[in-house]
Order: sequence, then C-alpha cells, then structure tokens
Amino acid sequence: MAAHRGLRIAYTPDSDDAFTYYAWEHGHVGLAGWPAAFHRAHIAELNQAAHEERYDVVGVSAVTYPRLADRYWILATGNSVGRDFGPVLASKRFGALEELRGRRVGVGGHPTTGSVLACFYAPPVELVELPYDAIAGAIQRDEIAAGVMIHEEILSFQDLGLRTVCDLGRAWCGETGLPLPVGLNLVRRELGEELARDVATTCQRSLLWALAHADEAYAWASRFGRGRAREHVAMFDSRDTLSLPDDVRRSLGLLFERVAAAGLGPRVDSVGIVDGLAGAPLSAASRT
Repeated sequence: MAAHRGLRIAYTPDSDDAFTYYAWEHGHVGLAGWPAAFHRAHIAELNQAAHEERYDVVGVSAVTYPRLADRYWILATGNSVGRDFGPVLASKRFGALEELRGRRVGVGGHPTTGSVLACFYAPPVELVELPYDAIAGAIQRDEIAAGVMIHEEILSFQDLGLRTVCDLGRAWCGETGLPLPVGLNLVRRELGEELARDVATTCQRSLLWALAHADEAYAWASRFGRGRAREHVAMFDSRDTLSLPDDVRRSLGLLFERVAAAGLGPRVDSVGIVDGLAGAPLSAASRT
C-alpha cells in the first residue's frame, strides 16, 4: 500500500487523454479517501517519469511497458488503441520508405511506439528526438527529412504541406491482423490490487461521464492538441478505451515479443491487467 494518502496521476496533454480524465480531474467522479492530483507532460517525459516512479497512475508508450512490468500493472481503461491507423511517418520531400534510408527522422522520444514502429517498417534511419508537436515544423524547415506524427498531429500534418510516407499503424494492423496498442495507462503495483481495481473503476466512470456529457468534456479537451478534439477522440473506439478487448490484449503480447526480439526491452511472459467495474481478477494478456 502506498505510504501517502493521495494519488498522483499523469497523462499526455492531448485531447483523448484529457477527455478520459475530465470528469475525475474536475470532481464529477472520484475515489473516496484518495484525493487525486493531476499532471500533464509529453510522452517522452512520462516514459521517463514511469521509470522513476514519480506517479501512481501514468500514461506511457506501449512499447516501454516491458521495462516497467515488474513495477506496474496495465489499467484496462484509458489506453489508446488504433484500429487500422496509428502513428504516421510523414515528409515534405520524400514519398517512399527507401528514400529515407540513412536520413534524419524526427520522433517524439525513443523508444516510443512511433519510433519503434519506424524501426520495424522503415529502412535504417537516424532517429532525432523532438517534442511531438515540433516535428512537423522541423520537417517544413528541412531540419529533418521526415517525422512520425502522433496525437492530433495525425489529423493536421497534411494541412502543413506534408504527405504520408507510411501509415505505421495501418502497416501493423495489416501485417498482424490485430489492432495497435499505442499508449498504455499504468498503475503502480505498490498500491495493491484492491486500490488498483478502484482506480480502474474510477477511470471507467470518468470516461463514461465524459461520453454522457460530451459537450462539456470536449470543451475541456479542445484546449489541448490543435483544437480538433471531437475528431481525435472519435478516432478511438470507446470500447477499446473502456476495457481492452481480447484482440487488443493479444496484440500487446505480440508487440512485447517484437520489442524483446529487437533488443528494445526484456521479454515479458505475462502482463498484469487490472479490470474495473465488475471487480474481475488480474488477467494476463494472451501471447501469440
């Protein structure tokens, strides 16, 4: 059990995460006896914060979980899952993957899901870490040859004169026949199983409240990203965000196997997932 009597929760400054947490952050739902303090930071910073255990609940890149599995469970709610979409490799001057060989490619941190997918599907490139919302501008200025678009950047990069080189999320889904777990919502194992389940349930209640009061929740979420919250949140199936269906859990197993095979993380034989609402026991993500 945690020594402090409060929860430290961190998520990315992006509209889908803001939408999920709106009701909890603004007191429409809550966890009795556990006041929550909310923080926002770019995904690379949150990945590092998870390694340092700065937060009790934290959003991370899915590919970082193998290095965190001994200290965190995955909450079944609040995750970002792409079905036939995901991070997009975009450029101003180049239109084919092979043209990027050896060139500088911007990523919002490494390893992140976008950077790892670039390693899987692109030829060898030089990865350049940048804030995710600065990548498109760096491409326009010819500071980098291409970059991986994530979050609401996926919706807006073409408006900036960039074009798709490879939809990395679609490549994953097409190859594997499975959805792409892009970002995961983690809870520290030190909190204990009972409190972790309560956290999962409160996350679910927060998202359900937002879905039932969409105009209010979207007004908040639109403060983040590029103001296209409705489009962005609509990209994600709410059933995936609420409960991690079986095909997503299978995909997690496959993704973690490939991360290990690429030398980007340790092998994970089972993945603890905390389900909410029904009080289901911790389950293990299926491996393929």
